[in-house]
Amino acid sequence: MRKFFYGRVSAKDQNPQRQIDAAKEIGISEEYIFVDKASGKDFKRPEYQLLKRMFREEDVLYIKSLDRLGRNKQMILDEWQELIKVKKIDIVVLDMPLLDTTKYKNMNGLETLITDLVLQLLSYMAEDERIRIKQRQEEGIKIALNKGVKFGRRKIELPAEFEVVYKDWKEEKITAVQAMEMLNMKRNTFYRRVKEYEINA
Repeated sequence: MRKFFYGRVSAKDQNPQRQIDAAKEIGISEEYIFVDKASGKDFKRPEYQLLKRMFREEDVLYIKSLDRLGRNKQMILDEWQELIKVKKIDIVVLDMPLLDTTKYKNMNGLETLITDLVLQLLSYMAEDERIRIKQRQEEGIKIALNKGVKFGRRKIELPAEFEVVYKDWKEEKITAVQAMEMLNMKRNTFYRRVKEYEINA
């Protein structure tokens, strides 16, 4: 039996050290600690996939919290079932002592029932919290819009000479390249400003 630890942070600028420290505190050697800096939207994460390939029956996987494994209820449940029933490993969630499959050995099937019930409940709670956060964000955006707050990239004001240069370009007195140089604009910006100007003209 070997002990593995899996950690994950969502962004490259986030620090996974707290999770790594937790792994070392329970005696997991560095070679068996795997950490991804990636979103939890799916399991296409290089370190996690490498870890799964290494599993042998009766190995134990430790994770700091349930959301480090996945991001939504069904994904967590599906992956959990694959790990314990196909890979035949044990899983220990450090922040949630009830989610420790090593505790329920030799209980005549009760181990699966207990773990599944707890996992279903926790997954539901985690997903419900994500929904609440999203709703609060949407409500905040709605309030801000009602107050006149504008989101997105700030519109670039047209240079004072734009109208004259635009007219000369349309009358073919100058080329588009010359117009861009005179206005100090890149190609994409120039044509975007032209489109906006013509719409509002």
